Amino acid sequence: MWSASSEPEIDAVMTTPGEVPYPSLDTNEPVVGKQLPNAQLTDLDGNTISLQSFLGSPVILNFWYSTCEPCRREIPAFAQAQQAHSNIRFVGINMNDTAETAKAFGEKYGINYPIVFDQTGTVIRELGVVTAPSTLFVSADGNIVDQVAGEISSDKLASLIAQWFTS
Repeated sequence: MWSASSEPEIDAVMTTPGEVPYPSLDTNEPVVGKQLPNAQLTDLDGNTISLQSFLGSPVILNFWYSTCEPCRREIPAFAQAQQAHSNIRFVGINMNDTAETAKAFGEKYGINYPIVFDQTGTVIRELGVVTAPSTLFVSADGNIVDQVAGEISSDKLASLIAQWFTS
């Protein structure tokens, strides 16, 4: 029992509401309302492709890498959605792997849309992506209408597609 005269050493400090207690933990920057950057990507064959070349129809950009467990779980939902929505461009932006690893992963998990790499880091930097998986929903004219950090289920993906890309 503590006596009234004892004062235990305190080595913890309470945080103020709204204060970030772990400033070293990063989150994606909010980008809804921004335009996609005019940046160059590289495809699985090493060809340069413009991010802007995917525009003209709605685009779903999914940032992923092969050892990301939530990425593994959500990729089949994206592949199924791509089959069901040929009017939407799905693009997988690999954040970490070699082309060989990404290609093998894509074959294993049924990726049926382009896999590209941000070799210069321009897209990732300009869009403030620091977590995977991350997904951006982009209008046909390049306006980012929604962003999701973390795994997306089939039901959530279907709901977001219906919300943003069907009338």
